[in-house]
Amino acid sequence: MPFDMKNGVLIDTFEKSLGVKRSTARVYASQLVTLSRKLEIPFDLKDLAWLKKPKILTYVGNINNLTRRKNTASAIVAGLKVLGDKKLIIEYREILLQADKDHTAFLVSGKRKRPFKDADRQWTMIRNLWKKVAKIVSAQRLWQRGESVTTKEYRTLLQLIYLKFISDMPVRRLVYADTRFATEPDDHNNLIITRKGPWRWRLSNYKTFKSFGTQEYKITPGLKKLLMKIRPISKAKNVDGYIFLNSRWKPMKRDLFSKFVANVYKKYAGKNYTQNTIRSIKVSSVWKDSVKTVEALEIASEMGHDPRTAMIYYRKNN
Repeated sequence: MPFDMKNGVLIDTFEKSLGVKRSTARVYASQLVTLSRKLEIPFDLKDLAWLKKPKILTYVGNINNLTRRKNTASAIVAGLKVLGDKKLIIEYREILLQADKDHTAFLVSGKRKRPFKDADRQWTMIRNLWKKVAKIVSAQRLWQRGESVTTKEYRTLLQLIYLKFISDMPVRRLVYADTRFATEPDDHNNLIITRKGPWRWRLSNYKTFKSFGTQEYKITPGLKKLLMKIRPISKAKNVDGYIFLNSRWKPMKRDLFSKFVANVYKKYAGKNYTQNTIRSIKVSSVWKDSVKTVEALEIASEMGHDPRTAMIYYRKNN
């Protein structure tokens, strides 16, 4: 049974009470359901009073994995906000602050292992991967099949489109998943604006939107050529103009798109890379051992993060 149906009451509670996105509410609900199972605490989805139990605070404070500790504490804080327990929220925020300090110390210590070596070499390899897929597309004459392509064939075309995006455009998080074709811009979607003249990639639905606002990038001629080829096919499969479609011709959710990305690099590069890994490789190849302030600010803006984020989370010295 889909998670939304099984835990819909709890998801609805977070969404309505806290005004968060449904995807965020789903994450909170998932964390709390997992926590209740681990501690064997049965609870009514409509009642979050169990979060006040002292043993919950003790358990969360002793979680060794920093990311899991932060995620669990964040979900509990959300639940306590629903309950209006401000006093207990302060205690969990202390756990969050300490976890943040520990996590940052771990990242800057150099002990964090990265799944790649020699960022320059890896970035060069990644930028050229689209050529591998282009040869497959050409050999199988997939563009000539047009609207009659199967889901498997369309997936190959998407692999080419995705890798061309990575090669030619700023490396973003998972915004590709909900990018679609449009003739007019708006301020809440991720769009390929197809007006006469240069096409634009317009981003308004991404993680750090509040910091950077709507961002626009000129589509390169090479990528535009491929997008012009796939547009009539995607339009025939999905009337809303989404590019990255699942096997039912519906827009990919970001979690599915993340798996799609991992499969691309496993298939064509033999690497267990995620989108975050690609961002790390990009930053590391540009920053290396030193970088000019202007360059740091420029790449940070293009990738939608703060320069400090690049230094702590993405950068790896060769």
